[in-house]
Amino acid sequence: MATRDEETLNHQIDVDETVNRLGAKKGVESVTVLTKDGRVIRTTATAEQSETQGKLLSKLARDAADIVEELESQDELSFLRIRTKRHEIMVALDHNYLLVVVQSPQKE
Repeated sequence: MATRDEETLNHQIDVDETVNRLGAKKGVESVTVLTKDGRVIRTTATAEQSETQGKLLSKLARDAADIVEELESQDELSFLRIRTKRHEIMVALDHNYLLVVVQSPQKE
């Protein structure tokens, strides 16, 4: 049976592998893992970019999740996709974390 420290280490390795795998995809500009309240856990973006993403996207995800719950109480938001002229921002929601991927749609 794994100790708590081993579980934490394994979890960190999984997060790092996921971030590296996604970051290597064509067109991906940044990958950021956030807590639900927007604190940065791991990122490939600059500190300033990741802090801004954390603050704004965690609020957007909370608001969008509240809307989904209000519209359909038996449902929950799991993914959010925002496309602008310059970027595509994808947010995967988990009970404790947010995974944010920013990519250039022209490079798909």
